[in-house]
Amino acid sequence: MAGGASLKRLGYFLHISPSGRIIVKLSLPSPPKLGSKVFSSRGELIGVVVDIIGPVKAPYAVVKPIKQEVSLTKYEELFVR
Repeated sequence: MAGGASLKRLGYFLHISPSGRIIVKLSLPSPPKLGSKVFSSRGELIGVVVDIIGPVKAPYAVVKPIKQEVSLTKYEELFVR
């Protein structure tokens, strides 16, 4: 991937919300910044973090996809830059 910045594990894909957002169970020690780019395990840009929801000790990221069609499998690892 271009850019040279390293990717950090964000968490794993759970499901697509009724509004079309990607819900990710976080595994980072602290939540990512809003606007962070999210990548698949294949290095494909998936979308950007638009919200953090849930309890402080078990947060979830809400990701706005860049494409309407998202091809992710349940529990697929996602990464953030």
